[in-house]
Amino acid sequence: IDYVRSLPAFQVGGQFSKPAYDATLASQGITPLAFEKEQQSLLAVRQLQEGLVESSFFTPTEFRRLIALDQERRDVAYVLFDPRAIGAALDVSDADVQAYYAANASQFQSPESVTVEYVEVVLEDMARDYNPDEEALRKAYESDPTRFRTDEERRARHILIAVDASRADAVARSLADEIAGKLASGGDFAALAAQYSNDPGSASRVGDLGFAAPGNYVEAFDKALFALQVGETSSPVKTEFGYHIIRLDELRPGAGKTFDEVRDELASELRGQKAQDEFYALAERLDDLALENPTSLEAAARDTGLVVRRFDGFTRAGGGPFGSNPGLVAAIFSPGVLEGSENTPLIELDGGRALVARVAEHKLPAPLPLDQVRAEIVDRLRTLRATTEATSRGEKIIQRVEGGEDLAAVLKAEGLALTEAGPLTRRSPTVPPDLLVAVFRAPKPAGQPVVQGASLAGGAFAVFQIRAVLPGEPERIPEDQRDQRKAALAQRAAVIETDALAAHLRESADVVVAPDLFKAEDE
Repeated sequence: IDYVRSLPAFQVGGQFSKPAYDATLASQGITPLAFEKEQQSLLAVRQLQEGLVESSFFTPTEFRRLIALDQERRDVAYVLFDPRAIGAALDVSDADVQAYYAANASQFQSPESVTVEYVEVVLEDMARDYNPDEEALRKAYESDPTRFRTDEERRARHILIAVDASRADAVARSLADEIAGKLASGGDFAALAAQYSNDPGSASRVGDLGFAAPGNYVEAFDKALFALQVGETSSPVKTEFGYHIIRLDELRPGAGKTFDEVRDELASELRGQKAQDEFYALAERLDDLALENPTSLEAAARDTGLVVRRFDGFTRAGGGPFGSNPGLVAAIFSPGVLEGSENTPLIELDGGRALVARVAEHKLPAPLPLDQVRAEIVDRLRTLRATTEATSRGEKIIQRVEGGEDLAAVLKAEGLALTEAGPLTRRSPTVPPDLLVAVFRAPKPAGQPVVQGASLAGGAFAVFQIRAVLPGEPERIPEDQRDQRKAALAQRAAVIETDALAAHLRESADVVVAPDLFKAEDE
Protein backbone atom coordinates (compact mmCIF):
# COMPACT_ATOMS: atom_id res chain seq x y z
CA ILE A 1 0.00 0.00 0.00
CA ASP A 2 2.82 2.41 0.88
CA TYR A 3 4.40 1.72 -2.51
CA VAL A 4 1.14 2.48 -4.36
CA ARG A 5 0.69 5.69 -2.34
CA SER A 6 4.19 6.78 -3.37
CA LEU A 7 3.52 6.58 -7.12
CA PRO A 8 3.47 10.11 -8.66
CA ALA A 9 0.52 9.21 -10.93
CA PHE A 10 -1.76 9.05 -7.89
CA GLN A 11 -0.52 12.19 -6.12
CA VAL A 12 -1.90 15.70 -6.08
CA GLY A 13 0.30 18.42 -4.65
CA GLY A 14 2.83 15.82 -3.54
CA GLN A 15 0.26 13.86 -1.50
CA PHE A 16 -1.59 10.62 -2.31
CA SER A 17 -5.11 11.33 -3.61
CA LYS A 18 -7.72 8.59 -3.38
CA PRO A 19 -9.99 10.27 -6.00
CA ALA A 20 -7.04 10.54 -8.40
CA TYR A 21 -6.17 6.89 -7.73
CA ASP A 22 -9.71 5.68 -8.44
CA ALA A 23 -10.13 7.91 -11.52
CA THR A 24 -6.80 6.87 -13.07
CA LEU A 25 -7.51 3.16 -12.67
CA ALA A 26 -11.10 3.54 -13.88
CA SER A 27 -9.91 5.30 -17.05
CA GLN A 28 -7.83 2.21 -17.87
CA GLY A 29 -10.48 -0.31 -16.92
CA ILE A 30 -8.57 -1.68 -13.91
CA THR A 31 -10.05 -2.29 -10.46
CA PRO A 32 -8.03 -1.25 -7.38
CA LEU A 33 -7.93 -4.88 -6.19
CA ALA A 34 -6.52 -6.15 -9.50
CA PHE A 35 -3.99 -3.31 -9.66
CA GLU A 36 -2.77 -3.88 -6.12
CA LYS A 37 -2.39 -7.63 -6.71
CA GLU A 38 -0.40 -6.92 -9.85
CA GLN A 39 1.86 -4.51 -7.96
CA GLN A 40 2.39 -7.13 -5.24
CA SER A 41 3.55 -9.63 -7.87
CA LEU A 42 5.87 -7.07 -9.47
CA LEU A 43 7.35 -6.12 -6.11
CA ALA A 44 7.98 -9.78 -5.33
CA VAL A 45 9.85 -10.20 -8.61
CA ARG A 46 11.80 -7.00 -7.95
CA GLN A 47 12.74 -8.16 -4.47
CA LEU A 48 13.99 -11.45 -5.91
CA GLN A 49 16.07 -9.62 -8.52
CA GLU A 50 17.47 -7.21 -5.92
CA GLY A 51 18.28 -10.14 -3.65
CA LEU A 52 20.28 -11.79 -6.42
CA VAL A 53 22.11 -8.52 -7.08
CA GLU A 54 22.89 -7.97 -3.42
CA SER A 55 24.07 -11.55 -2.90
CA SER A 56 26.21 -11.83 -6.04
CA PHE A 57 29.96 -11.82 -5.50
CA PHE A 58 33.27 -12.48 -7.22
CA THR A 59 36.66 -13.49 -5.92
CA PRO A 60 39.78 -11.28 -5.86
CA THR A 61 41.33 -13.68 -8.36
CA GLU A 62 38.42 -13.13 -10.75
CA PHE A 63 38.78 -9.38 -10.41
CA ARG A 64 42.52 -9.46 -11.08
CA ARG A 65 41.89 -11.65 -14.12
CA LEU A 66 39.33 -9.17 -15.41
CA ILE A 67 41.72 -6.24 -15.02
CA ALA A 68 44.57 -8.22 -16.58
CA LEU A 69 42.46 -8.77 -19.69
CA ASP A 70 40.57 -5.47 -19.83
CA GLN A 71 43.66 -3.30 -19.29
CA GLU A 72 46.03 -5.45 -21.33
CA ARG A 73 48.50 -3.56 -23.55
CA ARG A 74 50.03 -4.96 -26.72
CA ASP A 75 53.16 -3.58 -28.33
CA VAL A 76 52.24 -3.52 -32.02
CA ALA A 77 53.61 -2.39 -35.36
CA TYR A 78 51.84 -2.80 -38.69
CA VAL A 79 51.87 -2.09 -42.42
CA LEU A 80 48.74 -1.26 -44.37
CA PHE A 81 47.99 -2.22 -47.99
CA ASP A 82 45.55 0.40 -49.27
CA PRO A 83 43.44 -0.68 -52.29
CA ARG A 84 42.95 2.94 -53.32
CA ALA A 85 46.67 3.39 -53.95
CA ILE A 86 46.93 -0.02 -55.59
CA GLY A 87 43.86 0.52 -57.77
CA ALA A 88 45.15 3.80 -59.21
CA ALA A 89 47.90 1.88 -61.00
CA LEU A 90 45.64 -0.88 -62.40
CA ASP A 91 44.48 -0.89 -66.03
CA VAL A 92 41.01 -2.16 -66.91
CA SER A 93 40.55 -3.28 -70.53
CA ASP A 94 37.45 -2.77 -72.63
CA ALA A 95 37.08 -6.55 -72.84
CA ASP A 96 37.03 -6.72 -69.02
CA VAL A 97 34.32 -4.06 -68.90
CA GLN A 98 32.16 -5.83 -71.48
CA ALA A 99 32.53 -9.18 -69.71
CA TYR A 100 31.54 -7.70 -66.36
CA TYR A 101 28.60 -5.88 -67.95
CA ALA A 102 27.36 -9.10 -69.55
CA ALA A 103 27.74 -11.12 -66.34
CA ASN A 104 26.01 -8.51 -64.16
CA ALA A 105 23.42 -7.05 -66.52
CA SER A 106 20.71 -7.12 -63.84
CA GLN A 107 22.69 -4.62 -61.76
CA PHE A 108 22.68 -2.02 -64.56
CA GLN A 109 19.03 -1.29 -65.20
CA SER A 110 17.02 1.87 -65.09
CA PRO A 111 14.60 2.05 -62.14
CA GLU A 112 10.89 1.54 -62.61
CA SER A 113 9.37 4.95 -63.26
CA VAL A 114 6.20 6.71 -64.38
CA THR A 115 5.26 9.86 -66.21
CA VAL A 116 2.93 11.74 -63.90
CA GLU A 117 0.19 14.16 -64.92
CA TYR A 118 -0.95 16.35 -62.04
CA VAL A 119 -3.01 19.36 -61.08
CA GLU A 120 -1.67 21.31 -58.12
CA VAL A 121 -3.07 23.88 -55.70
CA VAL A 122 -0.45 26.16 -54.13
CA LEU A 123 -1.15 28.26 -51.04
CA GLU A 124 1.16 31.06 -52.22
CA ASP A 125 -1.01 31.55 -55.31
CA MET A 126 -4.13 32.20 -53.26
CA ALA A 127 -5.49 35.68 -52.38
CA ARG A 128 -2.56 37.51 -54.01
CA ASP A 129 -4.78 40.39 -55.07
CA TYR A 130 -6.88 40.46 -51.91
CA ASN A 131 -6.70 43.71 -49.91
CA PRO A 132 -8.97 43.74 -46.85
CA ASP A 133 -11.14 46.84 -46.57
CA GLU A 134 -11.26 49.29 -43.67
CA GLU A 135 -14.24 47.60 -42.05
CA ALA A 136 -12.53 44.19 -41.97
CA LEU A 137 -9.35 45.69 -40.54
CA ARG A 138 -11.24 47.58 -37.82
CA LYS A 139 -13.20 44.47 -36.91
CA ALA A 140 -10.00 42.44 -36.57
CA TYR A 141 -8.44 45.17 -34.41
CA GLU A 142 -11.42 45.45 -32.10
CA SER A 143 -12.05 41.69 -31.81
CA ASP A 144 -9.38 41.36 -29.09
CA PRO A 145 -8.79 44.65 -27.24
CA THR A 146 -5.95 43.17 -25.16
CA ARG A 147 -3.98 41.76 -28.07
CA PHE A 148 -2.03 44.90 -28.87
CA ARG A 149 -1.54 45.95 -25.26
CA THR A 150 1.25 44.98 -22.88
CA ASP A 151 0.38 44.37 -19.24
CA GLU A 152 1.29 46.76 -16.49
CA GLU A 153 4.45 45.52 -14.72
CA ARG A 154 5.45 46.08 -11.11
CA ARG A 155 8.86 45.93 -9.50
CA ALA A 156 8.68 44.63 -5.96
CA ARG A 157 10.89 43.70 -3.05
CA HIS A 158 9.92 41.18 -0.43
CA ILE A 159 11.05 39.59 2.80
CA LEU A 160 10.08 35.93 3.12
CA ILE A 161 9.74 34.29 6.53
CA ALA A 162 9.47 30.62 5.64
CA VAL A 163 7.23 28.10 7.36
CA ASP A 164 9.02 24.75 7.36
CA ALA A 165 10.11 21.88 9.57
CA SER A 166 12.34 24.17 11.62
CA ARG A 167 9.80 26.98 12.09
CA ALA A 168 6.12 26.64 12.96
CA ASP A 169 3.47 28.86 11.39
CA ALA A 170 2.83 30.82 14.58
CA VAL A 171 6.54 31.51 15.05
CA ALA A 172 6.89 32.64 11.44
CA ARG A 173 3.87 34.95 11.73
CA SER A 174 5.21 36.47 14.93
CA LEU A 175 8.58 37.17 13.32
CA ALA A 176 6.91 38.63 10.20
CA ASP A 177 4.81 40.97 12.40
CA GLU A 178 7.94 42.01 14.25
CA ILE A 179 9.73 42.89 10.98
CA ALA A 180 6.65 44.73 9.70
CA GLY A 181 6.71 46.80 12.89
CA LYS A 182 10.39 47.69 12.35
CA LEU A 183 9.60 48.80 8.81
CA ALA A 184 6.69 50.91 10.04
CA SER A 185 9.08 52.55 12.50
CA GLY A 186 11.46 53.54 9.69
CA GLY A 187 13.55 50.39 9.45
CA ASP A 188 15.64 49.89 6.28
CA PHE A 189 13.94 47.36 3.98
CA ALA A 190 17.18 46.31 2.27
CA ALA A 191 18.97 45.67 5.54
CA LEU A 192 16.05 43.73 7.02
CA ALA A 193 15.72 41.65 3.83
CA ALA A 194 19.40 40.75 3.94
CA GLN A 195 19.11 39.82 7.63
CA TYR A 196 15.83 37.92 7.73
CA SER A 197 14.61 36.83 4.28
CA ASN A 198 14.57 33.07 3.63
CA ASP A 199 14.38 33.54 -0.15
CA PRO A 200 17.99 32.90 -1.26
CA GLY A 201 17.34 34.23 -4.75
CA SER A 202 16.25 37.71 -3.72
CA ALA A 203 17.86 38.10 -0.28
CA SER A 204 21.26 38.64 -1.90
CA ARG A 205 19.65 41.42 -3.95
CA VAL A 206 18.17 43.07 -0.84
CA GLY A 207 14.78 41.51 -1.62
CA ASP A 208 14.51 42.76 -5.22
CA LEU A 209 12.25 40.58 -7.40
CA GLY A 210 12.48 42.66 -10.58
CA PHE A 211 9.52 43.53 -12.82
CA ALA A 212 6.58 41.14 -13.14
CA ALA A 213 3.22 41.20 -14.90
CA PRO A 214 -0.05 40.05 -13.31
CA GLY A 215 -0.21 36.30 -12.77
CA ASN A 216 3.53 35.75 -12.34
CA TYR A 217 3.26 35.01 -8.63
CA VAL A 218 1.03 32.81 -6.51
CA GLU A 219 -2.47 34.22 -6.10
CA ALA A 220 -2.21 35.74 -2.61
CA PHE A 221 1.15 37.39 -3.33
CA ASP A 222 -0.05 38.64 -6.74
CA LYS A 223 -3.23 40.11 -5.29
CA ALA A 224 -1.38 41.92 -2.53
CA LEU A 225 1.29 43.31 -4.88
CA PHE A 226 -1.20 44.75 -7.36
CA ALA A 227 -3.17 46.41 -4.56
CA LEU A 228 -0.17 48.51 -3.43
CA GLN A 229 0.76 52.05 -4.37
CA VAL A 230 4.36 52.86 -5.34
CA GLY A 231 6.46 53.07 -2.15
CA GLU A 232 3.84 51.28 -0.06
CA THR A 233 4.63 48.17 2.01
CA SER A 234 2.13 45.40 2.72
CA SER A 235 1.35 43.73 5.99
CA PRO A 236 2.50 40.06 6.17
CA VAL A 237 0.89 38.00 3.37
CA LYS A 238 0.49 34.24 3.85
CA THR A 239 1.30 31.89 0.92
CA GLU A 240 2.32 28.25 0.67
CA PHE A 241 5.94 29.38 1.17
CA GLY A 242 5.41 31.30 4.38
CA TYR A 243 4.84 34.98 5.18
CA HIS A 244 5.85 37.76 2.76
CA ILE A 245 6.29 41.44 3.46
CA ILE A 246 6.02 43.15 0.06
CA ARG A 247 7.04 46.63 -1.02
CA LEU A 248 6.20 48.14 -4.43
CA ASP A 249 9.19 50.10 -5.72
CA GLU A 250 8.27 50.95 -9.29
CA LEU A 251 5.37 50.70 -11.72
CA ARG A 252 5.70 50.35 -15.48
CA PRO A 253 2.31 51.07 -17.14
CA GLY A 254 1.05 48.88 -19.92
CA ALA A 255 1.38 50.23 -23.46
CA GLY A 256 -0.89 49.81 -26.45
CA LYS A 257 -0.50 50.11 -30.22
CA THR A 258 -2.91 52.21 -32.25
CA PHE A 259 -4.91 50.91 -35.17
CA ASP A 260 -2.66 52.71 -37.65
CA GLU A 261 0.45 51.14 -36.08
CA VAL A 262 -0.84 47.61 -36.66
CA ARG A 263 -2.76 48.15 -39.91
CA ASP A 264 -0.14 46.37 -42.08
CA GLU A 265 0.12 43.47 -39.62
CA LEU A 266 -3.65 43.00 -39.61
CA ALA A 267 -3.81 43.20 -43.42
CA SER A 268 -1.15 40.50 -43.72
CA GLU A 269 -3.02 38.26 -41.27
CA LEU A 270 -6.36 38.69 -43.05
CA ARG A 271 -4.68 38.03 -46.38
CA GLY A 272 -3.19 34.82 -44.95
CA GLN A 273 -6.56 33.73 -43.58
CA LYS A 274 -8.19 34.44 -46.93
CA ALA A 275 -5.48 32.43 -48.71
CA GLN A 276 -6.00 29.49 -46.35
CA ASP A 277 -9.75 29.54 -46.93
CA GLU A 278 -9.35 29.69 -50.71
CA PHE A 279 -6.65 27.01 -50.69
CA TYR A 280 -8.74 24.46 -48.80
CA ALA A 281 -11.89 25.27 -50.72
CA LEU A 282 -10.13 24.87 -54.08
CA ALA A 283 -8.30 21.72 -52.92
CA GLU A 284 -11.59 20.17 -51.80
CA ARG A 285 -13.20 21.06 -55.13
CA LEU A 286 -10.26 19.56 -57.02
CA ASP A 287 -10.54 16.35 -54.99
CA ASP A 288 -14.26 16.05 -55.78
CA LEU A 289 -13.73 16.65 -59.51
CA ALA A 290 -10.89 14.11 -59.71
CA LEU A 291 -13.19 11.54 -58.10
CA GLU A 292 -16.08 12.36 -60.42
CA ASN A 293 -13.83 12.03 -63.51
CA PRO A 294 -11.55 9.16 -62.37
CA THR A 295 -9.53 8.61 -65.58
CA SER A 296 -8.74 12.18 -66.61
CA LEU A 297 -7.64 15.47 -65.06
CA GLU A 298 -8.83 17.71 -67.90
CA ALA A 299 -12.29 18.32 -66.43
CA ALA A 300 -10.85 19.09 -63.00
CA ALA A 301 -8.35 21.54 -64.50
CA ARG A 302 -10.99 23.22 -66.66
CA ASP A 303 -13.45 23.67 -63.78
CA THR A 304 -10.84 25.01 -61.30
CA GLY A 305 -8.84 27.09 -63.77
CA LEU A 306 -5.68 25.17 -62.92
CA VAL A 307 -3.17 23.66 -65.33
CA VAL A 308 -2.42 19.99 -66.02
CA ARG A 309 1.37 19.54 -65.66
CA ARG A 310 3.64 16.57 -66.43
CA PHE A 311 6.74 15.11 -64.85
CA ASP A 312 8.71 12.25 -66.37
CA GLY A 313 10.87 9.99 -64.21
CA PHE A 314 8.95 9.66 -60.93
CA THR A 315 10.18 6.51 -59.14
CA ARG A 316 9.33 4.64 -55.97
CA ALA A 317 11.86 6.91 -54.26
CA GLY A 318 9.94 9.99 -55.42
CA GLY A 319 11.57 12.75 -57.41
CA GLY A 320 11.12 16.04 -59.17
CA PRO A 321 8.91 18.74 -57.66
CA PHE A 322 7.31 16.24 -55.29
CA GLY A 323 10.35 15.21 -53.25
CA SER A 324 9.99 11.85 -51.54
CA ASN A 325 6.51 12.30 -50.09
CA PRO A 326 5.54 8.74 -48.97
CA GLY A 327 1.82 9.36 -49.35
CA LEU A 328 2.21 10.40 -52.98
CA VAL A 329 4.56 7.49 -53.77
CA ALA A 330 2.09 5.00 -52.26
CA ALA A 331 -0.83 6.52 -54.19
CA ILE A 332 1.02 6.70 -57.54
CA PHE A 333 2.23 3.10 -57.33
CA SER A 334 -1.05 1.68 -56.05
CA PRO A 335 -2.60 -0.88 -58.45
CA GLY A 336 -5.59 1.25 -59.43
CA VAL A 337 -3.51 4.31 -60.34
CA LEU A 338 -0.52 2.45 -61.80
CA GLU A 339 -2.43 -0.06 -63.90
CA GLY A 340 -5.88 1.44 -64.32
CA SER A 341 -4.95 5.08 -65.01
CA GLU A 342 -7.17 6.24 -62.15
CA ASN A 343 -6.64 9.59 -60.47
CA THR A 344 -5.14 9.69 -57.03
CA PRO A 345 -7.07 11.22 -54.15
CA LEU A 346 -5.94 14.66 -53.04
CA ILE A 347 -2.40 14.45 -51.59
CA GLU A 348 -1.07 17.24 -49.37
CA LEU A 349 2.64 18.05 -49.75
CA ASP A 350 4.89 20.19 -47.60
CA GLY A 351 5.00 23.93 -48.11
CA GLY A 352 1.28 24.55 -48.58
CA ARG A 353 0.77 22.39 -51.68
CA ALA A 354 -1.87 19.81 -52.59
CA LEU A 355 -2.42 17.86 -55.80
CA VAL A 356 -4.21 15.08 -57.59
CA ALA A 357 -2.27 13.00 -60.10
CA ARG A 358 -2.52 10.14 -62.57
CA VAL A 359 -0.04 7.89 -64.38
CA ALA A 360 0.28 8.80 -68.07
CA GLU A 361 3.00 6.22 -68.80
CA HIS A 362 4.51 3.34 -66.82
CA LYS A 363 8.11 2.39 -67.61
CA LEU A 364 9.45 -0.93 -66.35
CA PRO A 365 13.14 -1.41 -65.51
CA ALA A 366 15.29 -1.68 -68.66
CA PRO A 367 19.00 -2.34 -69.32
CA LEU A 368 21.16 0.78 -69.27
CA PRO A 369 23.54 1.28 -72.23
CA LEU A 370 27.10 0.15 -71.58
CA ASP A 371 28.49 3.61 -72.30
CA GLN A 372 26.30 5.05 -69.56
CA VAL A 373 27.68 2.69 -66.89
CA ARG A 374 31.21 2.16 -68.19
CA ALA A 375 32.84 4.45 -65.61
CA GLU A 376 31.03 2.72 -62.76
CA ILE A 377 32.15 -0.71 -64.00
CA VAL A 378 35.75 0.45 -64.31
CA ASP A 379 35.65 1.69 -60.70
CA ARG A 380 34.14 -1.59 -59.51
CA LEU A 381 36.73 -3.70 -61.30
CA ARG A 382 39.58 -1.60 -59.99
CA THR A 383 38.23 -1.86 -56.45
CA LEU A 384 37.73 -5.62 -56.68
CA ARG A 385 41.15 -6.24 -58.15
CA ALA A 386 42.86 -3.80 -55.79
CA THR A 387 41.23 -5.48 -52.78
CA THR A 388 42.36 -8.90 -54.03
CA GLU A 389 45.85 -7.57 -54.72
CA ALA A 390 46.08 -5.94 -51.27
CA THR A 391 45.16 -9.23 -49.59
CA SER A 392 47.52 -11.20 -51.83
CA ARG A 393 50.49 -8.93 -51.10
CA GLY A 394 49.86 -9.06 -47.38
CA GLU A 395 49.45 -12.84 -47.28
CA LYS A 396 52.66 -13.37 -49.29
CA ILE A 397 54.59 -11.31 -46.75
CA ILE A 398 53.09 -13.35 -43.90
CA GLN A 399 54.09 -16.59 -45.67
CA ARG A 400 57.68 -15.38 -46.02
CA VAL A 401 57.80 -14.48 -42.32
CA GLU A 402 56.34 -17.88 -41.41
CA GLY A 403 59.12 -19.35 -43.54
CA GLY A 404 61.70 -17.80 -41.24
CA GLU A 405 62.42 -14.38 -42.78
CA ASP A 406 62.46 -11.17 -40.72
CA LEU A 407 59.39 -8.99 -41.22
CA ALA A 408 61.29 -5.70 -41.28
CA ALA A 409 63.74 -7.07 -43.86
CA VAL A 410 60.96 -8.42 -46.09
CA LEU A 411 59.16 -5.07 -46.01
CA LYS A 412 62.36 -3.15 -46.73
CA ALA A 413 62.94 -5.27 -49.82
CA GLU A 414 59.44 -4.33 -50.98
CA GLY A 415 60.02 -0.64 -50.30
CA LEU A 416 57.75 -0.70 -47.27
CA ALA A 417 58.18 -0.06 -43.55
CA LEU A 418 56.31 -0.79 -40.33
CA THR A 419 54.22 1.85 -38.64
CA GLU A 420 54.92 1.84 -34.91
CA ALA A 421 51.59 1.87 -33.08
CA GLY A 422 53.15 1.48 -29.63
CA PRO A 423 51.38 -0.19 -26.69
CA LEU A 424 47.69 -0.46 -27.60
CA THR A 425 44.76 -1.05 -25.28
CA ARG A 426 41.40 -2.46 -26.27
CA ARG A 427 40.06 1.08 -26.63
CA SER A 428 42.98 2.78 -28.39
CA PRO A 429 41.67 5.26 -31.01
CA THR A 430 44.96 5.51 -32.97
CA VAL A 431 44.45 2.48 -35.24
CA PRO A 432 41.46 1.27 -37.31
CA PRO A 433 38.88 -0.48 -35.07
CA ASP A 434 38.87 -3.74 -37.06
CA LEU A 435 42.68 -3.87 -36.86
CA LEU A 436 42.44 -3.39 -33.09
CA VAL A 437 39.98 -6.31 -32.85
CA ALA A 438 42.34 -8.55 -34.83
CA VAL A 439 45.32 -7.54 -32.65
CA PHE A 440 43.55 -8.57 -29.44
CA ARG A 441 42.24 -11.81 -30.97
CA ALA A 442 45.73 -12.88 -31.94
CA PRO A 443 47.71 -15.21 -29.63
CA LYS A 444 50.38 -13.86 -27.32
CA PRO A 445 53.98 -14.10 -28.56
CA ALA A 446 55.93 -17.03 -27.13
CA GLY A 447 59.55 -16.05 -27.58
CA GLN A 448 59.14 -14.72 -31.15
CA PRO A 449 56.84 -11.86 -32.22
CA VAL A 450 53.45 -12.91 -33.61
CA VAL A 451 52.82 -11.84 -37.22
CA GLN A 452 49.28 -12.05 -38.61
CA GLY A 453 47.05 -10.33 -41.15
CA ALA A 454 43.57 -8.78 -41.08
CA SER A 455 41.13 -7.67 -43.78
CA LEU A 456 39.87 -4.19 -42.95
CA ALA A 457 36.90 -2.06 -43.97
CA GLY A 458 37.11 -0.66 -47.50
CA GLY A 459 39.17 -3.59 -48.77
CA ALA A 460 42.44 -2.73 -47.04
CA PHE A 461 44.67 -5.44 -45.64
CA ALA A 462 46.97 -5.07 -42.64
CA VAL A 463 49.98 -7.13 -41.63
CA PHE A 464 50.71 -6.61 -37.94
CA GLN A 465 53.40 -7.71 -35.53
CA ILE A 466 52.79 -8.22 -31.78
CA ARG A 467 56.09 -7.96 -29.94
CA ALA A 468 54.98 -8.05 -26.33
CA VAL A 469 51.84 -8.33 -24.19
CA LEU A 470 51.62 -6.49 -20.88
CA PRO A 471 48.74 -7.61 -18.61
CA GLY A 472 46.70 -4.99 -16.82
CA GLU A 473 47.54 -4.30 -13.18
CA PRO A 474 44.87 -3.35 -10.64
CA GLU A 475 47.43 -1.23 -8.79
CA ARG A 476 47.73 1.09 -11.81
CA ILE A 477 44.01 1.95 -11.63
CA PRO A 478 42.81 4.72 -9.23
CA GLU A 479 40.82 3.41 -6.30
CA ASP A 480 37.55 5.06 -7.34
CA GLN A 481 37.81 3.42 -10.78
CA ARG A 482 38.57 0.06 -9.19
CA ASP A 483 35.42 0.40 -7.09
CA GLN A 484 33.38 1.21 -10.20
CA ARG A 485 34.76 -1.84 -12.00
CA LYS A 486 34.02 -4.07 -9.01
CA ALA A 487 30.44 -2.80 -8.92
CA ALA A 488 30.09 -3.40 -12.66
CA LEU A 489 31.48 -6.93 -12.30
CA ALA A 490 29.05 -7.70 -9.49
CA GLN A 491 26.17 -6.33 -11.57
CA ARG A 492 27.23 -8.47 -14.52
CA ALA A 493 27.37 -11.57 -12.32
CA ALA A 494 23.89 -10.77 -10.96
CA VAL A 495 22.48 -10.46 -14.49
CA ILE A 496 23.95 -13.83 -15.45
CA GLU A 497 22.54 -15.43 -12.32
CA THR A 498 19.11 -13.88 -12.89
CA ASP A 499 19.02 -15.08 -16.50
CA ALA A 500 20.09 -18.56 -15.40
CA LEU A 501 17.34 -18.68 -12.76
CA ALA A 502 14.74 -17.52 -15.29
CA ALA A 503 15.87 -20.18 -17.78
CA HIS A 504 15.71 -22.87 -15.08
CA LEU A 505 12.21 -21.82 -14.01
CA ARG A 506 11.06 -21.79 -17.63
CA GLU A 507 12.44 -25.27 -18.27
CA SER A 508 11.02 -26.75 -15.08
CA ALA A 509 7.56 -25.18 -15.40
CA ASP A 510 4.62 -27.11 -16.83
CA VAL A 511 3.08 -24.94 -19.54
CA VAL A 512 -0.16 -26.05 -21.21
CA VAL A 513 -1.35 -24.36 -24.40
CA ALA A 514 -5.04 -24.79 -25.16
CA PRO A 515 -5.22 -25.25 -28.96
CA ASP A 516 -8.81 -24.02 -29.20
CA LEU A 517 -8.41 -21.06 -26.84
CA PHE A 518 -9.03 -18.40 -29.48
CA LYS A 519 -11.51 -20.37 -31.53
CA ALA A 520 -14.90 -18.74 -31.96
CA GLU A 521 -17.60 -20.28 -29.80
CA ASP A 522 -19.99 -20.74 -32.73
CA GLU A 523 -17.49 -22.68 -34.85
